Amino acid sequence: MVKMKMRLAFQIFIILTFPGLISFLSGCAFNPVSKRHEFVLMSEAQEIELGQKLDPQIIEEYGYYEDDDLQDYIDSVGQKLARLCDRPDLYFRFKITNSPVVNAFALPGGYIYINRGLLALLNSEAELAGVLGHEIGHVCARHHVRQYTKQTSYQIISGIATIIVPETKNLDPFADMAALAIIRGFGREQELEADHLGMKYSSQADYDLKALEDFLKILKRMEKESDKPGYHGLFSSHPETGKRIREILKGKSKFGIKPGGEVLSNRYKSKIDGLLYGPDPREGVVTNNIFKHPVLSFEVIFPLGWEIENRKTMLGAKHPEKDYYIQMKVQNLNKRSRIKIIADKVSRKMGLREVRGDLVKINGLSAYQGIYRGREASLGNISVTAAFIIKEDKVYQLFGFSKPYVFDEARHYFDKTIHSFRGLSRKEAKEIKPNRIRIYTIKKGDTLENITRRFGRKLEEVKKIAILNNLTIGDPLKMGEKIKIVIDKPLAGAY
Repeated sequence: MVKMKMRLAFQIFIILTFPGLISFLSGCAFNPVSKRHEFVLMSEAQEIELGQKLDPQIIEEYGYYEDDDLQDYIDSVGQKLARLCDRPDLYFRFKITNSPVVNAFALPGGYIYINRGLLALLNSEAELAGVLGHEIGHVCARHHVRQYTKQTSYQIISGIATIIVPETKNLDPFADMAALAIIRGFGREQELEADHLGMKYSSQADYDLKALEDFLKILKRMEKESDKPGYHGLFSSHPETGKRIREILKGKSKFGIKPGGEVLSNRYKSKIDGLLYGPDPREGVVTNNIFKHPVLSFEVIFPLGWEIENRKTMLGAKHPEKDYYIQMKVQNLNKRSRIKIIADKVSRKMGLREVRGDLVKINGLSAYQGIYRGREASLGNISVTAAFIIKEDKVYQLFGFSKPYVFDEARHYFDKTIHSFRGLSRKEAKEIKPNRIRIYTIKKGDTLENITRRFGRKLEEVKKIAILNNLTIGDPLKMGEKIKIVIDKPLAGAY
């Protein structure tokens, strides 16, 4: 068996090392961008089928933004670019996901997604075209397939994994890689190639590429404010983004780029008027350190300064510097049972060993709270304080955990969060309203400060409004200009 693996690894090594043998010994595909034949471990038919299979999983995870007019508009801009791309025979599909995260990404086979969180940052159709063109570039250059081939070939040669030939019945390895591409993007070389392709397609569609510089300024400002990376795609693979754009514009003949073109700022802003901004209240809203869920009617308060993440299956928080974690899950109950029995069943399933515990009341709700021992993949052995709280037909499971030697120090954070859990009244739940992007026309004498006050927002939000519109606080505003504001109530006749 060992000899057989070594012989097979050597054969693959020969194939990858000597391109002249590729067409004879393995699958060789034509790359429509490079115009060359390349060794890949996936046919175009398999590539398309993978996209078809993963598309519903993406929608399940990120949600579909329910606005048919906006979806149609995004698709129309995307299709305009797709007709000019290097794979015009491929059916491209463009979808807005219901995610507040600033991101856009692609799946193989022509599936392009843009989060509504990224749409809120854009200020023109030309900027939108730049983003969609970049993602189309990834598909045209078959970056998913090339990345998969590179990693799989390496695994074969090194002998650290079994050989994986992408069959339609075995998609898990590729699904993992697609997920990584969504989260982190591709390597620098492939992001550069997508940059050039996206700019070429946008230019050929008669969009002004200089608009992209404004979008990149917004991204830089947001990253500076939050100290977190933003959209991983367009021009993210090099720190001097503005310089790179200017260089590409200068080399327009090389990349098939022409000067000038349309920006279409007002048309774009009219389309996103009313766009949901920030978390969807149906999935819970985080305000500072307080999480409220209007549908499930509960509130929980996390420690100030902790990083809070609201996922489909779990609500989590982490200390900004230390390995202290809090997680909350919700489980539907089909049958009445004592809370201790429920706690024992859940803790055993999670591999937790109880040290001690008691029946308690948490803001009037029946609960069981205990101390447990267990293991966690990244931390190893952990100590856990857990509470199981019954509210109507659901059990809310809150876990605070850390390494055992710092548990005593971390425990007061855990206990305070657990005992902050409370039900919301019907009135409190109804008062949780979504923030939306609304378009406002600048009038004589307007400043960002007085506009913010006029619509009942806190003055600390002025900086956010300035960044959204790529404006500087204190600069005079142009009368008649359209800007984006964030409000939580209707704004009649704003545009």
